[in-house]
Amino acid sequence: MAYDTNDAINSYVTDMLSLEEHVETALKSQLDDLKDYPEILTELRQFHRTVEHHISDLKGLKEARDAGGVASAIKRAGSVAAGAAAGAIDLFRSEGLPKNLRDDYTAFNLAAVGYLMLDTTARSLGQHEPSELGRQHFRDYADAITRLERLIPAAVVRYLQQEGLPASEAVVPDVLRSAGEAWDTGAEQAAEADRPAPTRQV
Repeated sequence: MAYDTNDAINSYVTDMLSLEEHVETALKSQLDDLKDYPEILTELRQFHRTVEHHISDLKGLKEARDAGGVASAIKRAGSVAAGAAAGAIDLFRSEGLPKNLRDDYTAFNLAAVGYLMLDTTARSLGQHEPSELGRQHFRDYADAITRLERLIPAAVVRYLQQEGLPASEAVVPDVLRSAGEAWDTGAEQAAEADRPAPTRQV
């Protein structure tokens, strides 16, 4: 099959639209179950609105690119990818708030890496519009992942307490600090690995 620049980018756009639609459905199904968690409900509503905006952006880009013709084979490839995405997002299930948030975190990371790949593909092929969309949506998910990460420890403790276990809220700041230190260490190590080796003086 002939494979050109448009095919490469259109396949990512189709994949990300399918993934975002699955994320939207999963988030929407959670909102009705969070009335006792107003702070988490506020955050998830914001995440849901962001995903809705992403879907609108992707549909607009897809329509604009479809005007030039999208090969049916690429559409079939997108359908296959959509099935894989559905398998991942179907991890959402009613097993209590902490596990739902865990699955949100998994889905958000899956979407983030998809947008990283879309941005890379589009930039490397000189396509500005899909690159900019991929970059902006990646930033949205990076922010959402960070915010969600800060909600999860307290949600875990509260759930354990509701289950009758003697879980202490006092550990939450230490957990968050440890997680932050781990990310900082990873970023420092990555920066060190990217730094050019010093030139040897003869």
